[in-house]
Amino acid sequence: MKRVYIAGKLSDDACGYLRNVHRMIKWGERVRQLGYAVYVPAIDMIQGVVFGNWEYTDYFNNSQAFLDVCDAVFLVPGWETSAGTAREIERAKEKGIPVYADLETLKRKLEVESCV
Repeated sequence: MKRVYIAGKLSDDACGYLRNVHRMIKWGERVRQLGYAVYVPAIDMIQGVVFGNWEYTDYFNNSQAFLDVCDAVFLVPGWETSAGTAREIERAKEKGIPVYADLETLKRKLEVESCV
């Protein structure tokens, strides 16, 4: 099963953050329904809430281990103002992991790769 990392804007005011988490999870589900395993870094928020002591670097470093082993990165609309997502895109490119901004292209490219 191909693995897709769901990247998008998270940081914002508290209400904005929760809206962004909601958006990332919804897009992640759309990708999952195409038949891929997904990792949504926004779910780390639950660990931060439970333990109460996570810093930004804890979240970022944890998620990057998943990004490093993904077959693709999908960009959730609205990512363009996120410095963290820009860093993830750069990291993916350095590792040769393709980055997609729309579902149709993601599906088409990963299906072609599965046939090779």
